[in-house]
Amino acid sequence: MSDSAIFTDRETLRLTKDGVFLSDGEEITHARTVAAFHHFLGRDETGYFIRIGRDFKRIEVEDTAYFVIGVQWGSDAVGEPVELLLNDGSREKLDPDTLRFQTERLTCRVKNGREEAKFLRKPYTEILLHSLAEENGYVLHIGGKTIHLGTN
Repeated sequence: MSDSAIFTDRETLRLTKDGVFLSDGEEITHARTVAAFHHFLGRDETGYFIRIGRDFKRIEVEDTAYFVIGVQWGSDAVGEPVELLLNDGSREKLDPDTLRFQTERLTCRVKNGREEAKFLRKPYTEILLHSLAEENGYVLHIGGKTIHLGTN
């Protein structure tokens, strides 16, 4: 690699289950670096990687590579969808049928169903606050649908 390379050859990059990037176990806190890593994240048959220009680095992913960091609610009265803000800066409409709930873990499918995204604490709480608790989990009325979020 050249002297201006972004990645160090022996460096281990890990994306934690909480959406935090670590370099050799130390949290990466530089906001622009973290944003770039999320934005330039990719996946192939071998696993996840970050590619920025010609620089390429495989990364370890503890849980999911995508995270829901925000939720924008439409008007359920007219069946407007919920829009999700993802950690890579993109926005997607929530497909309520892909929501999966387990205690302390809520996920959905994103990227045309190719990837799983985990809801981080604030959007996770927001979704559950919009739902009704019942014996086997939660019921959520969203986008004109009733979704049962049973515990798995």
